[in-house]
Amino acid sequence: MEENPVYTVSQLNQEARQLLEGNFSSLWVEGEISNLTRAPSGHLYFTLKDESSEIAAVKFGGNRTRSSQIKAGLSVLVYGHLTIYQPRGRYQFIASLIKPAGIGQLQFQFEQLKAKLHQEGLFAPELKAKLPPLPRHIGVITSSTGAAVRDVISILSRRLPTVDIFLFESSVQGEQAIDQLIAALAAAQRFSERVTPLDLLILTRGGGSLEDLAPFNSEPVARAIFASTIPVIAAIGHEIDFTIADFVADLRAPTPSAAAELAVPEQHVLRDRISQLTTALNRTITDHFTRRYKTLDDNLRRYIFRFPLRKIYDEQQRFDLLGERISRALREALRIRAQRRRQLEEVLRIADPYGPLRRGYSLTFRVGSNRPLICADEITEGEYITTQLYKGRLTAQIEEVLSDSHA
Repeated sequence: MEENPVYTVSQLNQEARQLLEGNFSSLWVEGEISNLTRAPSGHLYFTLKDESSEIAAVKFGGNRTRSSQIKAGLSVLVYGHLTIYQPRGRYQFIASLIKPAGIGQLQFQFEQLKAKLHQEGLFAPELKAKLPPLPRHIGVITSSTGAAVRDVISILSRRLPTVDIFLFESSVQGEQAIDQLIAALAAAQRFSERVTPLDLLILTRGGGSLEDLAPFNSEPVARAIFASTIPVIAAIGHEIDFTIADFVADLRAPTPSAAAELAVPEQHVLRDRISQLTTALNRTITDHFTRRYKTLDDNLRRYIFRFPLRKIYDEQQRFDLLGERISRALREALRIRAQRRRQLEEVLRIADPYGPLRRGYSLTFRVGSNRPLICADEITEGEYITTQLYKGRLTAQIEEVLSDSHA
């Protein structure tokens, strides 16, 4: 008789782990989360249970933002594989993906997209466009058959009859709604650029379930709203409903009716405001002219206006004195210039080379030279000289050279 093999605890757990992992590939498990523990490392430890059974489960690492949406009591679909934690021999499920089941899945997707777009800056308050205080042309994006469009048009027309309203029709629920909403936003943009500039867009629909509002929680619609160069008011569902479109839009209104009220002021409020501004303007103008009249009256009471001819006489006397000073300055300048001219004439007279010649002096040069002779030793017998007189020249040949005894 063959003896039964003896296993160590480690061997037994290892064998059991291999059997379990070999017979079960990756699979989906549906259940409810309980006993949820978040480790500092980011790992999630929890129990997955239904009405009659439970299994230990763990999800390692992962995105902290997304894992924060996992809560105890949430009904989920978990994808992963079965294993045994060998050191403790514990049967457990290793989860690689967790997503809410049924309606919880829509909420989970909503929270994931909200976190993503928020991180990208699509909700940033500093990027929100300011609404025009008195819009003239408003575009409305919604279904033409819903109650929302009637409420919006009725309130806009009542509050400000001068406003022009343009409807850009789109489905507001169902699979086709996402594409139609994006197309309506694009059509409004083209209309504003090519036909009539739109001051404001109202994107709206009435209340509904989370499934009904799903198009307004889609990423393509959110990005189309963000890309709009026309300010957008989003009024989706009831007051308690919040959609991704609400967060991306420049302003969120709790209801379609509230969107219309936020878009335009009431006519009587405008009248009151205009009346207040008119009164304030009249008061400002009256005060301004009152101050100007007082200033004029004060000036007319001054000395110059009481005795105007005296001011004229004073100015005439001042001009006479000024003219006399100018004349005196001109005479002095002319005298100085005449004196300077006489000095220059004397310098020129003294420097005139013909002056001595007129008095009988002459200049003697060696023939072919321009330098005057100043000493008899500079020339020898037989050389020719030229003598410059005041009028004419003489040429002669040296027969004898006599040195000056005083040299």
